Amino acid sequence: MVIVSICQDMEALRATGLVDAESPYRGKIDGRSGKHVQYSPDGTKSMIVITSIDELEGLAELPFVTVTSLEEIHGYKKQVEIDGELQWTEEVVTVPAYTPQVVVGYVDGDPVYKVVRHDKQKTVTRTHDEDGNELPEPIEAGVVKTRNVYGEDGELLEVIETPVMVLDYYETTDEIEGYKQVPVYGDGEEVPESSYTVKHPVLEEVAGDPALKALYDEIYPRTPYVDEEGNVHTPPKLFAVPGGQDTSHIL
Repeated sequence: MVIVSICQDMEALRATGLVDAESPYRGKIDGRSGKHVQYSPDGTKSMIVITSIDELEGLAELPFVTVTSLEEIHGYKKQVEIDGELQWTEEVVTVPAYTPQVVVGYVDGDPVYKVVRHDKQKTVTRTHDEDGNELPEPIEAGVVKTRNVYGEDGELLEVIETPVMVLDYYETTDEIEGYKQVPVYGDGEEVPESSYTVKHPVLEEVAGDPALKALYDEIYPRTPYVDEEGNVHTPPKLFAVPGGQDTSHIL
């Protein structure tokens, strides 16, 4: 349901103080809080789409504010219900027999060439020596991993340095490792005719409220306008429907 709040007398509404900056009703009845707002051409009336009717009970005594819905305004389709049971119709869908295409083999396609990876030693830019003194010019130094080798008495025997390698580039050679396999399709086993049942809801139309529709059209007349390129645009039938909201049932 798309809830719509309509104010038929903006001056009277402002005089109540309910739409002051600190009022919880401000964004739900005044039309100053967001883009889903429409004023009548003369500015005396306002219509705003809201997502919740929470805390709107206090507006019941205001004769110039109406909380309604697009469904109540325009009318809608609903599923028929008899003695508490929703009504359905059934449709039998028949799928004719058919022969599917399946992979029956492969042939060689384009060649697949051997690719060789080339690595290089990782480097870092050094601006200071090991003692912390600034170097005359920055230098590129190779990065190495170190591993200490100790004897049985704990004496350091050797320090092994291993360069840290990173990818440099890939080289595609002339050596063919194989060929891309291309599938060959042929007839598979025939699938016989089959059928299944689909249920559809039985719908009836619920008429809208003519008085609310007249008020809706007064505030939202859908007057066509011309853009900068001279194209004529007509606003959509339904005003400010929230994104993702299903309106297919609205007449």
